[in-house]
Amino acid sequence: MLALWAVPTSAQESPATVNANSPEHELYTSSRDDAESQIRKLDRQILLELIKLAQYNVHYENTVNHYAWWRAVGYPLAQEADYACLLGYTLSDMNQRSRGWNNPRLISSSAIKRGLSTATVGTLVGAASSVGQLAASGLETARANKSGCSVRKSISVVQASVRQVDEMLAVRSRLMSEAKSTGSQRELLELKEQLLEYERDRLTFEFERWSSHSRGYAWYKNTFYAINATVNLARFSAIVLGFKSFTQPKCSGATGPVLISAAVLAGIGPVSSTIAGNLMNRYQMRCLTRELPAHTLLTDEQAKRKFDRLAQLLELTATNQESGQLAADLVRLREEKVGLDTLIFGEEKNIQRFRRVAGQLNYVVPELAALGVSSGVLSTVAYHGYRRQPLIANRLNFAGDVAIVPAEAVALVATPAVAVMSYAYERNLKKKGEHPDQLASKRQQDLNTLETIITESPNK
Repeated sequence: MLALWAVPTSAQESPATVNANSPEHELYTSSRDDAESQIRKLDRQILLELIKLAQYNVHYENTVNHYAWWRAVGYPLAQEADYACLLGYTLSDMNQRSRGWNNPRLISSSAIKRGLSTATVGTLVGAASSVGQLAASGLETARANKSGCSVRKSISVVQASVRQVDEMLAVRSRLMSEAKSTGSQRELLELKEQLLEYERDRLTFEFERWSSHSRGYAWYKNTFYAINATVNLARFSAIVLGFKSFTQPKCSGATGPVLISAAVLAGIGPVSSTIAGNLMNRYQMRCLTRELPAHTLLTDEQAKRKFDRLAQLLELTATNQESGQLAADLVRLREEKVGLDTLIFGEEKNIQRFRRVAGQLNYVVPELAALGVSSGVLSTVAYHGYRRQPLIANRLNFAGDVAIVPAEAVALVATPAVAVMSYAYERNLKKKGEHPDQLASKRQQDLNTLETIITESPNK
């Protein structure tokens, strides 16, 4: 798409008012040829600058969206261990409370403590995994900043590139007024200018879209990790209170409210993180739109028609077989890259949607949170309403365990299920050669080839 302007144009149409045999005609033709020669040189320089901007966009996308493989494996495993430990504790507690259904004295305190120990390990693993993900995100950000992809540095790079292109386009516009070309030659020069501006804005928008999405997704992830760590630490606090209740029975009264708070926080976690991500995405896009405003008003469909017309003019004005073949190669490269950036963006978003654990699933979490709140309410009622009636209190706690078991079981199954779906989806993309990493690599190769063609093409 970028390279069609690199082919030298040769239509030499003279105004009908100029005598072809006069000295004035020779001077006019020489002046016009010199202006058009400078325009062709500028076209090559502008194209090379735009290719450099496109290459930076690919580098930026690969860097800011880098996701280490161990994060995709380690975090679901840690969350799975958390859910498994909590489910193990709940089942153990149910077993003991069923033993004491008619006689609470039959409940084994040592068995309850062993179950609480299991839950302690789970909550600490869950909290540590989320804190570890926050730390990993910080390291990824530092790595991106070191590679020249920080928010401010990346904007500066794109601004400098756009500014340089604008300056060359301004010079080109002045040369066009000096060239005074007519007919198809004039149309060709004007088409090139319009499409150069379109490519400048398209690549700028591509950067804006990647930058705003990457920041929004980072805020989404980190907000969820922070909430998840808080939820697990709240559950850990409830477990500590459970241990203390063996020596200080009053501590049992605080366990229920803490569990209710943790369940509510877990329930609003996905929504809160999604809102945080969307707000940051929109904020970043607004900021980038102010700092990198678009100039042309061409739609993609209008640009496609102009590209097609440009290809026709290049074929009509080709003066030799080499130039004609070069035009055909450049058109083929353009067709191969049509929509590639959008495809990369779409598949990257799909993969990010699959890289989730049960606590991030909007269609699962509200139900799980409701069951968690119900369990906490039953525990609270059991202590504050019936602590002097152990039989009723025990049965209420048993009912609380029954309420939370389905939630923990669903979380235990949903996390590996989503992980398997994510693995299968990425594997299928790789088989088809449509994984974002493969597409980005192909695009980088195309840009390098395009740069070589433009650099080595005859500059006539």
